[in-house]
Amino acid sequence: MNKKKPISLYNPAFHQNPYDSFQRLQEDGEIHYVKFPSGVCGWLVTGYDAAIKTLKHPKIGKNHKLGNAHWRSLAAIMPEPQHTQLQSHLLHQDPPRHTALRDLVMEAFSASRIERFRERVTLIAQRLLKPLQNAGECDLISDFASKLPLLVLSEVIGLSDKHRALFKPVWCKVVQPVGPNDKGRAEYTALLAELQSFIDSIIDESRGGDTERLIVRLVAAYDEKKISRDELTSMLFQLLVAGQEPVTNQIGNAILALLQHPEQLTQLREGSTRIDRAITELLRYDGAFEISTWRFFPETTEWLGETIPAGDPVIVGLNAANRDSAQFGCPHQLDFTRERNKPLSFGYDHHHCPASSLARLELEVSIQAILAYLPNIQLACSEKELCWVNAVLARGLLTLPVKYTTGESDS
Repeated sequence: MNKKKPISLYNPAFHQNPYDSFQRLQEDGEIHYVKFPSGVCGWLVTGYDAAIKTLKHPKIGKNHKLGNAHWRSLAAIMPEPQHTQLQSHLLHQDPPRHTALRDLVMEAFSASRIERFRERVTLIAQRLLKPLQNAGECDLISDFASKLPLLVLSEVIGLSDKHRALFKPVWCKVVQPVGPNDKGRAEYTALLAELQSFIDSIIDESRGGDTERLIVRLVAAYDEKKISRDELTSMLFQLLVAGQEPVTNQIGNAILALLQHPEQLTQLREGSTRIDRAITELLRYDGAFEISTWRFFPETTEWLGETIPAGDPVIVGLNAANRDSAQFGCPHQLDFTRERNKPLSFGYDHHHCPASSLARLELEVSIQAILAYLPNIQLACSEKELCWVNAVLARGLLTLPVKYTTGESDS
């Protein structure tokens, strides 16, 4: 076990503003030994160049079987057998298995196919916002951002109306695992069991359906023995659950950033800046993925000036890298004119998020619809009153109270 004293980062003040802490770490080096709330200690990479080198390192792996005994005894991961049954998806696989699984979903999330959903996503956003117009105030998280992703995903992956109605929003909380010693472990395990039963019912009722539906194609791949049952269940879990919360969080983070920067908000409202550039900058400025998921070296490795024991977790600070002054001039400014803007918000290399085009479309449509349907939008509380999700991987708001002018929209 590593003898180095770990840095404890995670507390309410950190969640409120992690960027000051990230900057201090960057000034002290590219990689740091840190302690997570579960008690696990790991190596956090904070620099942009170092992050890219780590993310594309040929020997570093994501399969949890590479984690050492100390990590596994404390890590906030699912208990067995659910861990194997629900975590055998893309995010925790390495090539060549990762490549085979990724190929099954890439067409469904291609940029050209996703663009065909623009009108439908716009209608969904408008339908959610219209009832809020005359209220004068709302919570953008519970009233809009938490509802949109499931409605959109259902269209894109072919979830039936029946199963969409049966889906419980509380199941999305399982993407924030609790450690084995956490008092909420029993409740967490019960949620997993409910979710597994739900996914089983989707599989049973999706055989022989329309092959335009991604869910039907994945079930067919299992029946044809191209993927295992655990891989099928895990991929449906990733699509249905892991694909929702990041979009909810990113919408909230982006709207908050705009409310904190009225000049940039005006630029978007008046159309004086390209929306695609604005989306890229908003993703860089405050991304929904604070850090990457766990990675492991299979052997003790010298890396970025440190000796990393085999099986020790290595984590990339995606949001830290996106604020690295060595890569981004004035990194703490929201700047829609930023050139050569290539944030790591969706990861990098073969683990770049396959659904990034969908996430960008949802964010773009949401921002445009919110600005149109909720005129003169502003925060309805002080920034100090905002509460952030108490999670390690995710960055997002629990609530986002806003107020606005009532009446007809600008559209």
